[in-house]
Amino acid sequence: MTSAGTDQATTPSPGRVTTPARRLALIAALLAGLLLTNLVIYAIGRALGGAFTYQQNGTAVLVEPVAVTFMSLAPLVFGLGLVAALSRKWPATIRVARIVAPILAVATIAVMTVPAGFDTTSALSLAAMHLALIPASLLALNALPRGPGRATRPFPPQ
Repeated sequence: MTSAGTDQATTPSPGRVTTPARRLALIAALLAGLLLTNLVIYAIGRALGGAFTYQQNGTAVLVEPVAVTFMSLAPLVFGLGLVAALSRKWPATIRVARIVAPILAVATIAVMTVPAGFDTTSALSLAAMHLALIPASLLALNALPRGPGRATRPFPPQ
């Protein structure tokens, strides 16, 4: 004989089970949120006088919203795809990615933004865009299934 409390503790409620379609929708929403955040940061940086230009082969190159869009989404989509593929066989990949993603977001500030020679406002805005990737990547990693046979699981992880 089981009690109602035991049944509730072992069976996730239907609203908390994350289906593949719901995971994809969550990841798409996170990507859209990241893009919107970065475009707002870009607009604020431009309004505050940031030139968003760097020198390449003696020519000033402007970082435009299209570049912000690509550089906001491409690394996260590529990384999530790679982690999703690897985590099917090695579920620990997600734990590793939760450490590596923030490190890469911060490291790319030092490797890409600082050496490019942006003005202070542009550099700070671009650095903020890199940092915005951290919560987006961590939340998106939470949406990935962990290992084979894990088609549905409670979200957020418990």
